[in-house]
Amino acid sequence: MQNTTSPVPVALVPLACDTDEERNAYGRAVEATMASPRTRRHLNARSAVTNEAVRTQLMSDQAISEALRHVQASLTVYRDAVTELAECQAELDRRRQAAHADVRSVATLVFVAVYMCSAAYMEWFRDPSLWEKLGVAAALGVVGTPIVIATLVNDTSLTNLKNQLAVFWNALRLPRLYIRRYRTSRHWDSELQTNGVPRVATQVIDALMGEDPHSALLPGSYEGLRSPNGEGWVVNSAAMEQLQHKLSILEGGTVAVCGPRGAGKTTLLDSAARQGDLTVTIRVPAAYTPYDLVLTTFVKVCERYMQREGYPLPQLTRLSGFVRTRQRLHRALSSLGWRLLFGIPAAALLILGTAHAARGQWDEYSNEGWSWARGVRRWSAQHAEEIWQGHSIGAAIVVILAGLWLWSLRTSTPWRRRLLSAPVYLARAGATFLILIPLASLIKDREIRDHAWALLNSESWWLVLELILFLAFLGCFIQAGEAPRTVTRRLWMTAAYASLTSAAVFPFRSADVRAIVLDDGNLVRLTYGIAGALLLKVSSLRTRRAEPALVTRCRDHLYQLRTAQSTSAALNLGIAQAATFGTAHTSAISSVPPNFPQLVDDLRTLLAGIATRIHAEQQRTVICLDELDRLGSDQQALAFLSEIKAILGVPRVHYLISVAEDVGAAFVRRGLPHRDATDSSLDDVVHVQPSSLVESIAIMEKRADDLTEPYVLLAHALSGGIPRDLIRYGRRMLEMLEGRTAESRGLELVEVSHRLIKEELRDTIAGFRTLLAKQQWTADNADWLSRYRILNEHLQHTCPHRTSELVAALQYVAADITPAPGPTEPPETARQLIIEASAYTYFALTLLQIFQPLGFDGRRKDAARTRKPAAHPHVLAEVRLELAVSPHSARPMINAVREAWLLAPFPTPDPSDTIPPPRTDPCPLCTGALSPATHR
Repeated sequence: MQNTTSPVPVALVPLACDTDEERNAYGRAVEATMASPRTRRHLNARSAVTNEAVRTQLMSDQAISEALRHVQASLTVYRDAVTELAECQAELDRRRQAAHADVRSVATLVFVAVYMCSAAYMEWFRDPSLWEKLGVAAALGVVGTPIVIATLVNDTSLTNLKNQLAVFWNALRLPRLYIRRYRTSRHWDSELQTNGVPRVATQVIDALMGEDPHSALLPGSYEGLRSPNGEGWVVNSAAMEQLQHKLSILEGGTVAVCGPRGAGKTTLLDSAARQGDLTVTIRVPAAYTPYDLVLTTFVKVCERYMQREGYPLPQLTRLSGFVRTRQRLHRALSSLGWRLLFGIPAAALLILGTAHAARGQWDEYSNEGWSWARGVRRWSAQHAEEIWQGHSIGAAIVVILAGLWLWSLRTSTPWRRRLLSAPVYLARAGATFLILIPLASLIKDREIRDHAWALLNSESWWLVLELILFLAFLGCFIQAGEAPRTVTRRLWMTAAYASLTSAAVFPFRSADVRAIVLDDGNLVRLTYGIAGALLLKVSSLRTRRAEPALVTRCRDHLYQLRTAQSTSAALNLGIAQAATFGTAHTSAISSVPPNFPQLVDDLRTLLAGIATRIHAEQQRTVICLDELDRLGSDQQALAFLSEIKAILGVPRVHYLISVAEDVGAAFVRRGLPHRDATDSSLDDVVHVQPSSLVESIAIMEKRADDLTEPYVLLAHALSGGIPRDLIRYGRRMLEMLEGRTAESRGLELVEVSHRLIKEELRDTIAGFRTLLAKQQWTADNADWLSRYRILNEHLQHTCPHRTSELVAALQYVAADITPAPGPTEPPETARQLIIEASAYTYFALTLLQIFQPLGFDGRRKDAARTRKPAAHPHVLAEVRLELAVSPHSARPMINAVREAWLLAPFPTPDPSDTIPPPRTDPCPLCTGALSPATHR
């Protein structure tokens, strides 16, 4: 949301761009701001907000000073870096001009360089003894001491030495200062484009917009309004946190979610489940019976659990055996064809390349392997014969115990799982062994070690060049992924592959690299690595696991609940030709659908097992029964709840039921002289209240971040804080905006509020008139119907530019007139409808007078200065909700709102007055025949 901002303030200490580089950076920031979507949306929203006007204001000295003040910290750092670099360059130039070469200073510099190089060589490349170090130091001291003393005692040589050292020092500092200036310049430039100029542009645009700068509805990002049920637009609320807290405390139970329609109960249920929970959601239509609900819940629980465990659902609609076989064969052949297309050439190439190495390894180790296998066989046969003949009693006892222990493991699920996974672990261990053998042989190969050492000592620059080329390949590849155009991306990809080719080919110019790559043992190492990779691939294949008992039960229940199973048998006996006699018998057995008690019992048993299994995984089982309030009245919902409460209360199962407010109120009254199904069915209730103004702003910020605050206040007041209606009004504003032409892109709050309030009132009055038409009327009291017809005509023909006749008509209908006794009195059953229509018209008139005239920001500030509670915009939403409770209690609230917003007192109606007729001639402003300035 956007808050009201003041025009560009005058800086206390004016700032300005001091250099051409700073002015160019500011110009780039202005161009980036003018090209931003937010600025483009505001251009031409009003007559004063043009491209030239905004650009001119941004280039003014006042705007520049304010923009630089927003980024003053980064600007100061940047200017310090520029100053330090300039000082270093000036000092380097001055010292370079003052520096002269003489024998003493140059000899001193040479001595210092030799001394430092000697020390580095002794420290890094050799490991000398203490005597060697002392000898080198003494030799250098004997040679260098006279040179240094001669330089120090001569003023000219000493000055030259200082200048030469200063030149050397400043030359070393210069690259670092260049880098620092570049970094600080980039940082300041980025802040100027993201923080400095955009903030000033907002102030400039608001100043050019004039009165109520945020009352213009502009194009923007309204994707959240287009998809009201999207998961990415959910905003956390107090009810959502309360429900999560209750579910975390309860191990299982039934929680009812109650609230008005459109308050977000369905969204609350959908967001209640955590990641990994088993969630089953049932939407309850109006024609559901308890048996249908339990049956649907049973089926969905079975299907959801099978899907969660990774098992396919049974194919209940069976095709013929021939069709199924043909389909499976077609899929298998299609998959096999593609595998063979690539697999046969790949296998042929691998076999051709590794055949020689494999044969050599087989000839070398096959005899030893067969000898070891024969030894193991002889040892096993010898000990088995001794046990068989009774010569080894201890071994026989061990064998007997092992057999008994092995038989006892037949029902052990962990051991069954271990036996099934044993081949996988053995294959992975073998693959690891085969892959590690080449690595170990590389380390042990003396020739490869010698060549690698020689490469590092003598030709290390080849490795550096190869690394640079490979890094260039990575940089080009990354840049190719970010390239905006296809041609640019292809150029970067070409450069990337060229760098990779150079990095791969260039090192082969070295004899040591060629010797390492073309070593005789590399073929064997590669063969071992390929064998290990293939074995690792085989180990990744999944073994078929045994189907859990709960999955089997779910499958059986699905067949029982969704199919009619039947069997038949026939027997015919006879003698052909002359005489025929025999018998025939056919029987059919069809499964009987379970009755309601059996269905409930089976569902509870299955749910208990599933919940126990899921609870052991630290997850929850959640059954959501949504839209239970669609069944009709609260009594029908309570009766339905009484029927289905038999499936509630399963241990470790959370039931979430969305109900109407009446059912929640019945639960709150438990323990009083009132008892119904909620006493024994519900464990807790979460009341979903309409959104507060803060929550409505958060919802609209999430869904439409470009919608300004006055429009959110209007939608909040019309919806009463009901999220569904709030989004609907926001979407209606979007429809108005998209209906505009390209020449008039923006809409004003005056026009939007007038259309929204008028359309809502027209629909409401038409609904009341439809209800009133069902009553008995006479010629004496039919005037009550005529006033609503005339008001609808007003609402149809009026426009935002002339509302005096509409206001007069609304005041006539909204007047709290008690019908006088007599023939003009409306029917008794119609009085309440007339009172409700009058109160709603009064509310619409108040909204129209608050939002429709110009100067909404000023009226809002004046209302806030009264310090009356009714001046808060959220009270308008509370009035809208109160109208649904009682029109009599809503009228005093509307009176308080009008007083707080400083609206004119409602005139006392005269019973003899009549509703004014509508003005049907076209508006000159709407038709374009008159400009706003000349309109009276």
